[in-house]
Amino acid sequence: MRSRSMSRLLLAVLLATGVGIATEITPAVAGTATNRSAAAPAKKKKKATIKVATTSAGTIIVGANGKTLYAFDPDGTDTSTAHCTGGCAGLWPALTGSGKLVAGKSLDKTKLTVGAGKQVAYNGHLLYFYAPDAAPGDTGGQGVGGVWHVVGADGNPIT
Repeated sequence: MRSRSMSRLLLAVLLATGVGIATEITPAVAGTATNRSAAAPAKKKKKATIKVATTSAGTIIVGANGKTLYAFDPDGTDTSTAHCTGGCAGLWPALTGSGKLVAGKSLDKTKLTVGAGKQVAYNGHLLYFYAPDAAPGDTGGQGVGGVWHVVGADGNPIT
């Protein structure tokens, strides 16, 4: 009996001073038969690598930052080699990713892959941003040189 009183006193002192207890309180100390366990921390939802947006060019895919993504015709659906290199890559930076890629709502996650140089591809098309697109929804790269096209939500370039 004395041990139980001491446990309660110790518990009261710890609670009154704001000191937490890192272990589970046993039913004998708590005076109840219910089991107490710490709640599991909520999982943080990972931000989508690509998502859908509606723009003047139609319903297209955009990066996590909301900026329009493009496909380059010379790449075709070969994700093993990017054909936009050198100065081209400065104007058309690649969307790159590593680890687990996340497809946004209404996109097919099985079409989302990583190609050469960790460049993200959707439906076999390597994805690029257009540096002059300043804000989400800008589609200034559409049709440039007849070889750059926004990518529709189905994963196909919109020509």
